[in-house]
Amino acid sequence: MTYPLGSEQRPLVLRVTSERRLQQVTALCEEHGFQFIIGLEPPEDLTDLKKALMQKMIPKDVYAPCPCGSGKKFKFCCAKKSVDLDI
Repeated sequence: MTYPLGSEQRPLVLRVTSERRLQQVTALCEEHGFQFIIGLEPPEDLTDLKKALMQKMIPKDVYAPCPCGSGKKFKFCCAKKSVDLDI
């Protein structure tokens, strides 16, 4: 059985470079209910967080309207885009 990224069995592993960024990323993870391990060390790595947010965004039906509001089907809009963390 594969556990979802951000679950207790498979926590996100993140690295940030500043105390301010640590607080921002922690708040974002808690807002989405992700379990995570975070370290304050360079270089910054938020890859797991981006993947987990993308997995959360994917609708059960990929032909459903995209949650971004574009009016296109998810498969033809945001399915291949990476999540941009502008925090």
